Amino acid sequence: MDCWSVLELPEDADARTIKRSYARLLKIFRPDEDPEGFQRLREAYEQALGVAQWRAEYAAEEPEVATADVVEQPNHANLQAWSDVLDLRPLNLESPPPLRSLNLAPSNPAPLHEPVIAPHELAARALLDGLSAQNLSERWAQAQQQHCAQAFEKWLLALCFDHPGLRNSIAAWAVQHLDWLAPWQNVEMTEWQRDALASGLLQDYRQALQELLEDKKEREFLTLLKSYTAQPWLQVFDRRQEWQRILLQLFNDTEWSLPLFDRVGQVFGWDDKKGIHPEPASTWEALIERCNQESFYESLRVKAQDNRTWLPADVQAAHLLMNPMKPGQQKKMIDGFGQNEWQACHDLAHTLKWRYPELRLRLPHADVFHWRRFLPRPITDETWVRVWAGIALALFLFCFPAQYKSHGYSISIPMIFTSLVFACVPVWFLRFAMSWWVPIISHAIVQDLWLTEGLVPRHWNPDTRWLVVRHGVPQAVVTLLFGLLLGWPGMATYVGFGLIGLLHKRRIGQLAPELAARRPWLTALHWSHFSPLQLVFLLVMVGFIFVCRMYFPEYHLTHLRFS
Repeated sequence: MDCWSVLELPEDADARTIKRSYARLLKIFRPDEDPEGFQRLREAYEQALGVAQWRAEYAAEEPEVATADVVEQPNHANLQAWSDVLDLRPLNLESPPPLRSLNLAPSNPAPLHEPVIAPHELAARALLDGLSAQNLSERWAQAQQQHCAQAFEKWLLALCFDHPGLRNSIAAWAVQHLDWLAPWQNVEMTEWQRDALASGLLQDYRQALQELLEDKKEREFLTLLKSYTAQPWLQVFDRRQEWQRILLQLFNDTEWSLPLFDRVGQVFGWDDKKGIHPEPASTWEALIERCNQESFYESLRVKAQDNRTWLPADVQAAHLLMNPMKPGQQKKMIDGFGQNEWQACHDLAHTLKWRYPELRLRLPHADVFHWRRFLPRPITDETWVRVWAGIALALFLFCFPAQYKSHGYSISIPMIFTSLVFACVPVWFLRFAMSWWVPIISHAIVQDLWLTEGLVPRHWNPDTRWLVVRHGVPQAVVTLLFGLLLGWPGMATYVGFGLIGLLHKRRIGQLAPELAARRPWLTALHWSHFSPLQLVFLLVMVGFIFVCRMYFPEYHLTHLRFS
């Protein structure tokens, strides 16, 4: 890995520039969001800073070495010069022997620059041989006995960065026994060494806690979390804030129970009502919403297990949606439902679908409105208006040939009025029949569900909203009515118009809900309710029926005449 490309710096960058670039990139490669990217950034930072520090030390030592060479070399030259001078002097028999004959130099001269290592340093370095995470405590005790604890601690820190594989294990032991990363630690560290050790430890702590959460060991999780949080180096404000952010992200990424989250909040003093919580606020708000969701689900579970003889409406709704039941059991339960029970089912299903959609995966039925198939849904006024309009149009087409033969092409107002008035008769009859049909067929709804699921493909009727007998029989009666009036083209028009409306979801426009609620009878036939294909199909079929009624009456299945 090229450390300079990771840090986005030239190779001659100094230590100050490296630290600035690291601080800038640390905002992008955060340890709690991108551990791998942070690890690469940290390794590149350490490597580049080591190179920069080596350059600075080399540049500082090079002039001294040159000066030493200059000083040492003239010393030897001066000795040689003095010897030569002494050789050239005239001999004086009365004077002592010449200085050149004296052997002043030692027989085995020692090197001038050989480093001298103190005994306690040698002892500390010897204790590093064969060091492992298992014998750290033993080696530390030996260092204290040999009075080289300070040197051993210094070499232990160097070992962390010379062998990255041992870094986290050594640091985890040292923060507990040597108070590393605490303000009162003994060993001297640079800022980047502190950051490297702290980041590695926090990631190890997170991994250990995550494994316990995934294994559903919440008691062990809480015990380990308290032991981590009580360490002195995590009492520092910045480290404690970073630790809480990592925990916040851990809870956001894993599954947990509501009591565990409450106990963790008590450890750190989190209080959403007082606004005391870690950052970022968006993650905290998401976790609070998850707490509300879990609390809501727990209350539903308690209600679903309530076995009292008389149950409130909300408890019965929880029983219906939470407990797995067969259609027969559901039918037996809802037979006694009134308006309050149906409203409670609607409110609960609405909350599950729109506020807590993730809870639907835990329910026996993913469709939280599955109970609607048992609900005796009344036919809306808009539906009866459209049926009335369709029957009126069929009566008009049925009567038009007789009108044409007596009055020509002119369409009289009385004929239109007659069609509209007489269309009310079959509509009234159908409404009366449906008021009896719905309660009767509700007793056979279990068999109707079985028949519907066997005949209709699931993707056509996913929530079993339409039943073969309950809805199919009334539709067949209305289709037969159009067949009696207009023959098979009338039946095809009614069936095709309805199928297009079901399959083609696009509508021509929109209608104000307030207007539709105030005047459903007036807005039932508004063009915004229909698909454009429906209107095109209706115009084509009306033209076709008109031609058939005028010129090819023999193609009708049934031909009725007024007397």
